[in-house]
Amino acid sequence: MPNPPYPLHPEPMQKNWLERNPRWKIPLGCLILFFLLGVFVAVLFTVITASFRSSDVYKQAMAKAAASPQVRQTLGEPIRQKGFMTGELHINGSTGDADLSIPIRGPRGKATVRAVAKKSDGVWRFSWLQVCAEGQDSGCIDLLSIQPPVEREF
Repeated sequence: MPNPPYPLHPEPMQKNWLERNPRWKIPLGCLILFFLLGVFVAVLFTVITASFRSSDVYKQAMAKAAASPQVRQTLGEPIRQKGFMTGELHINGSTGDADLSIPIRGPRGKATVRAVAKKSDGVWRFSWLQVCAEGQDSGCIDLLSIQPPVEREF
């Protein structure tokens, strides 16, 4: 009788680790669920932060803060946004409103840019724009009251 191409009594299949340890199915399932939830929250946070940073009101507030001589003297240069931005931003076409708190940092210290603005006809108009430095008793720097220097003709 010829030999068959396969064994007559095959060895039993090896069980994988999860089949050998069924009590780990629930904890591993919970860990996977928490991991996926964490990834979802991280992606959502990244999308929201990116939308805030790409808004015109954010860019204008940061530009005015970085251009202010008082802010540069207090914080040093360069001035960068550091930390978690908070607030609200509502845009509907050419109208909208914003209420933002933007943490900034320079070599000499930290501060928060507080910006409240309304958008009408596609233009943002600030009703409140201040930089409050941490640990400074001098109060906040009002960026709306600072007038640019008068241009002179020589």
